[in-house]
Amino acid sequence: MDIVLFIITNVMLCVGIFAGYMHLRKLRNLIGYHLGMNISMTVSTVSAIAFGGLWGLQFPYYATWVTIIVTIFAMVVGMIFGALVDYQTIVTGVSGGIMAGLMSPMIVMHSQHPVPILIFCIFLFFFAIFMLCTSVKV
Repeated sequence: MDIVLFIITNVMLCVGIFAGYMHLRKLRNLIGYHLGMNISMTVSTVSAIAFGGLWGLQFPYYATWVTIIVTIFAMVVGMIFGALVDYQTIVTGVSGGIMAGLMSPMIVMHSQHPVPILIFCIFLFFFAIFMLCTSVKV
């Protein structure tokens, strides 16, 4: 995979996380704990899947380090989004990040055709962010 494409995709994913967080932060008073738990778990899971697939494809010989970094990253994302509501949602986001972070690099590393599954994972990421941002009714 070309390093420029790798960096551009990483930046796009980070911008998606930041934009989703800023939108939901404005509406955090409208988010109940059920929706907050769904938001924190979904965002941590899809970010782990997208970043794990991307980094797993770029660095296939460093599977251990990719798994560790993606798991920590997904835990932090789940914690940040969970902090929008309360401590229960933080725990839910962190646990979702742990589970997805440990499994996500395997999705691309062990597939016979990794590029289509990586594109699908990145599509899932943006679809989930869009769905969660539109789920809060003003």
